[in-house]
Amino acid sequence: MLKSKLIRFINLTLAGMVAFFLVSCTKDSNTFLPYVKVSLYISLVNQNHLKIPGNSIMFKNYGVKGVIVSCINPDLGQYGAFDACCPNEKDYSGIVELEPVKNLTSPPGMVYSSGFFGKCNKCGSVFNLMGNGQPISGPATHYLQSYNISTGFETLTVIN
Repeated sequence: MLKSKLIRFINLTLAGMVAFFLVSCTKDSNTFLPYVKVSLYISLVNQNHLKIPGNSIMFKNYGVKGVIVSCINPDLGQYGAFDACCPNEKDYSGIVELEPVKNLTSPPGMVYSSGFFGKCNKCGSVFNLMGNGQPISGPATHYLQSYNISTGFETLTVIN
């Protein structure tokens, strides 16, 4: 009797663990993007635009269609990094573009923005760059592909 209860307990525990791992692995991971190694080092001394909450910079020559880095809360070291490839366009043709800051010339290969959102140039989907890159309007249903970002003293490192 005790042995059968122990076996039942172990089976229920294992079933619970399997269910937990299945649920925890369901985060939208946009695996449709081809793997492109991303290793981007950003000096906040040179890119002080990223010290202001709500500001973003697109680095056009990284990732699949560019990497967008957004400042969420610099005092807490909170930044976001996303690939600019629209997850709604399965042929990788859509680019999530930023609204450039008026009267500010961005360096070559970059776009400075002070908007909270990016918009796909093909399907018109709008994504929240201050959140997790989630779509907020348009036909897209998947989040933008995110990258890992670590902060150091006056530096950001974006990697995958």
